[in-house]
Amino acid sequence: MKLSVVIPVYKVEPYLERCVKSVYRQTFRDMEIIMVDDGSPDDSGKLADRLAAQDSRARVIHQENQGLSGARNTGLRVAQGDYVVFLDSDDEWIIEDGIETLLRNDGADLIIFKAVHIWKDHQERTSDFDIDYINSLPNTQDVFSHLVRSRQFQVSACKLLVRRQLLIDNNIFFPLGYINEDIDWSFRLWQKATKVVFTNLDFYGNHHRPGSITQTTDIRSYQSYDKIFSYWKEACQHNCVNAGAIQIYLANLWVSGGYFYYQLSSSQKKEALKILKKHKDLLKYAYSPIAKGVKTLVKIIGIRMGVVILGIYKRVRLRTSKNVV
Repeated sequence: MKLSVVIPVYKVEPYLERCVKSVYRQTFRDMEIIMVDDGSPDDSGKLADRLAAQDSRARVIHQENQGLSGARNTGLRVAQGDYVVFLDSDDEWIIEDGIETLLRNDGADLIIFKAVHIWKDHQERTSDFDIDYINSLPNTQDVFSHLVRSRQFQVSACKLLVRRQLLIDNNIFFPLGYINEDIDWSFRLWQKATKVVFTNLDFYGNHHRPGSITQTTDIRSYQSYDKIFSYWKEACQHNCVNAGAIQIYLANLWVSGGYFYYQLSSSQKKEALKILKKHKDLLKYAYSPIAKGVKTLVKIIGIRMGVVILGIYKRVRLRTSKNVV
């Protein structure tokens, strides 16, 4: 079997059929579709069963709730395809011959494609990869560094096909108990990948909806940041692959934590501020103009006032942006 599609299912009853039908419409047929009902309290699991009955390639695994990481790991452990791809159940694939096109690059460790961001009243393409320049780079370490420094690194696990055996051989599974599980997983993946292919295919329809994980911030995000910062700061001190670029990415992630601090409740802000102070040293790796500006701001007025100003700036940007559902 060439491809395994893993779809975690949890409280997505209004969106699941759209997602699964977008897989069924693919012109490429040599695939299995694994839906993992992660103990969903609504009727999403029953809907998954009904959808699976419509296509012999599909099956459903029902399990107690383990979170997004646990659901993806379950699908990965039973997958049989040469390649595996993850699809969030409130999103969809928007090009019917997309998989067929991507798998023309058979032999790569990673086959990376692009997303279209779909909002309530409009859609937004992401910028194209400079494929000619990327192909001129000598190795994947230089590619990773270029992506991070140009702010084109796609941390989402849903925007690539990955050779399944690379994951299995290197025990690359998603960490449990994280909100930002894709970050740790992606860093580990890029430690081992040696052949990466990029395409500018706008294949993944990324729907933005109120209440989704990507649209909410609470203290769990900062607790995940704490784990990611602590582990990868230590790893970078021991000559891990891509250390310099990882440190730049972590500095950007710290800045993101500052931007969304204002969304927290008063009781959560104290813990979040403690985490940001604990990892303030990451700002020495600030590379982008924005991150360097935040580094200077924090140096002058401190972290507490710095994140207050960042929150005001973020709210002004949101009010003037079309990207609000």
